[in-house]
Amino acid sequence: MKGIIMDNIERRTDLIKIIEAIDISPIMYNNAVKKYKSLAGYLESHGLNADFYPQGSFALGTVTRPYAKDNDKSYDLDFICQVYTDKDNISPKELRDQIKDILEAGELYGGKLVVEDECFTIEYAEIGSVGFSIDIVPAADETNDKKMKLQSESDRPDLIGTSIAIPRNSQQKVYNWITNNPKGYRKWFDEINAPFAYCTRDEYRKRMFESNRELFSSIEDVPEELNRSSLQRVIQILKYHRDVYYFRAFGEKANSMKPISAIINTIVARISEKADPALSPIELLQFVLSEFSVYSKQTKHSEMYFKQNYPGKTVIKKEKGKWIIENPANPEDNLANKWNENSKIPEAFFKWVSVAKVQLIDSLYLSDESFRADIEAAFGRKTVQNAWGTKYYNETPKVIPSNKYAKPWRNN
Repeated sequence: MKGIIMDNIERRTDLIKIIEAIDISPIMYNNAVKKYKSLAGYLESHGLNADFYPQGSFALGTVTRPYAKDNDKSYDLDFICQVYTDKDNISPKELRDQIKDILEAGELYGGKLVVEDECFTIEYAEIGSVGFSIDIVPAADETNDKKMKLQSESDRPDLIGTSIAIPRNSQQKVYNWITNNPKGYRKWFDEINAPFAYCTRDEYRKRMFESNRELFSSIEDVPEELNRSSLQRVIQILKYHRDVYYFRAFGEKANSMKPISAIINTIVARISEKADPALSPIELLQFVLSEFSVYSKQTKHSEMYFKQNYPGKTVIKKEKGKWIIENPANPEDNLANKWNENSKIPEAFFKWVSVAKVQLIDSLYLSDESFRADIEAAFGRKTVQNAWGTKYYNETPKVIPSNKYAKPWRNN
């Protein structure tokens, strides 16, 4: 797998500069850790006996700054507040009310609290020009009976023991329990990421130390959580590209159409299991996008044809007309459920990844001006300008039409 792209080294390096610019900074990371530990301490000091831990991008090391209309928004960091009891001993509403009442009671968090259907959001003031919020997801331990059932259904029963139950709003503030397993998912992801992280660890930590000497007294002081492997970088690239692409293609409907981060994380990690961990981020990105091209053939051929001609390609499956993307830490969770509710969603997904290949890989071989134009279309003009200045411009910058990829379900 090494040496997929042998030239354009400078351009590949510059692409990574864009992702580094939208990653969470060490200052923001330290601030977020301090804030969530303080929040956990506050809840504990007010009688809540719970485990408080990160999930999603903050746990996986794939944080990216959200994109909206070429303007920066706040980092949105997710945390689980898991009380030390199983769901049979407390109702979903009782759990939510218990946490909400503690947060609202004091001046420290009451004025910052936003009550959502799925979580409680604490909004913090900006640091410089960037702010962030913490989403607190209430949870209880899943029952032993449920865990035993999940273990019997799972290919990875060793992941199931950390399963939790979280309140899910069914209708008009009526809450039911649903099973989740962020710790199990993180364990699965970390196992795949470990060889990639090993390849980049020393070099990345050294660079992080050199550029942040005011924060770290030695290389050893750089937190492991700030290391970024090629696998994590590919996920960050695709997440940010997704946000830009779907916003331009669907506008206000973008959130209902675009793939959730769990889909990107899962597919990219599963595909990358078969890749050389020494690949650079852009080499791995090309490998992943090439695999996406294979899976997209399921939209054009029968299930039988695909299985016969592409044996072993099971990361994205279609069985009896139903799309399936398995959650490795929860066998009852099909991440592609929405794909089966709206056929335009998988169509848009495969159109998106085909555009990603054109803009992020094929553009490496174009003229400077065309390369710059494609990268601005991929990441947004402001983001690219902040990272590159006027590099790769041979003349006055041109405005890229926002509707260039406005019909992702059509073959433009």
